[in-house]
Amino acid sequence: MNNYIIIEVKSYINRFIKKLVNNDISIYNINYLSKDKILIKINLNDYKTVKRLGYLSKIKIIKYEGPEGIKKHIKNNIYIYIIVLLCFALMDILTSYIVKIDIIHENSQIRKLVKQELETYGIKRFTLKREFDELETIKNKILDNNRSKLEWISITRKGMIYEIRIEERIITDISKEEGFRHLISFKNALITKVICTKGNLLVRSGDYVKKGDILISGEIKLYDEVKGNILATGEVYGDVWYTSDISFPIYYEEKKYTGEKRFNLSINNKILFKNKYQYFDQTKVRKLKILGFDFAFYNEEEYLIKTKKYNDKEAEKNAIKKVILALNKKLNGKGKVISQKVLKKEQNNSTINMRIFVITNELISKPLYYQMGSEINDTQNSS
Repeated sequence: MNNYIIIEVKSYINRFIKKLVNNDISIYNINYLSKDKILIKINLNDYKTVKRLGYLSKIKIIKYEGPEGIKKHIKNNIYIYIIVLLCFALMDILTSYIVKIDIIHENSQIRKLVKQELETYGIKRFTLKREFDELETIKNKILDNNRSKLEWISITRKGMIYEIRIEERIITDISKEEGFRHLISFKNALITKVICTKGNLLVRSGDYVKKGDILISGEIKLYDEVKGNILATGEVYGDVWYTSDISFPIYYEEKKYTGEKRFNLSINNKILFKNKYQYFDQTKVRKLKILGFDFAFYNEEEYLIKTKKYNDKEAEKNAIKKVILALNKKLNGKGKVISQKVLKKEQNNSTINMRIFVITNELISKPLYYQMGSEINDTQNSS
């Protein structure tokens, strides 16, 4: 795109125009203001030549057009633009603060519980708003921490207010359930703890049971004769044995920060300064949306990636830890790992292969519904 200027010329007008024509200077427009003064549009690149040719006339630039005109306009009004941007930025910062946490629920104890949980994760008055993904993570953590009390929670931002809606978990009164059931073992185990609240207890602590054995029967017997059937309730815990094979890498990558950092800015996901570092993390990210443009201000912190090697003990320790984490996740709070031992270990160039023997203490009972007089058990509602 060409750059143009509009110049004002006084004195010796006819001579000035003739000079331009004779020297092949492009003239795009002439506006006569008076007999001895004109406005003329020329290329910016021709300005020095025009000044030299028109040495008898008084020449001054009135206006720039094209990209150079935009640059000059911004330069001349830079402080106004800075003030406007700062006003928008200040307004966005102020409206990014949360001034009220509105927890909506009729139960004051539930409201108090949720308020304490939110404060644990930094959700409280006069703090900066959180991103949607971060709020979702916090919401899920609160639900995980209060499975027996909370069924559902939503966190909605309305301006400078967080609106928290909760659905309380209602535990069904099992005494109102209909039908008959046993509690059976769904694993081979050595029983360590028995809680029988209703039913015919068939096992005790120290007994070894196999998968499918009845632990608490719904059949109430007297002298081996069935006198009635009920909904057996209770919990049975036992030690369960697992053998796990795992292949664990000997080499791993470690991030080491160099201490080098710099400020950067992106506008609509277009980075202002080209990448300076090969590896870096974005920290202290601040996002603003002004006049339809998405601004992101952040620091780039450089780090290097170094390949390191576990020694034999470190590799074994981390492999066991990985197995225990997987088992704990599977148990989902209904048991724990109480013992582990390495049975076999082999190492090649890049991995260590291990067979690990693990003992857990966990809930081994589950309901098995049945119909009176039927030999076929109904497992539809078993969990």
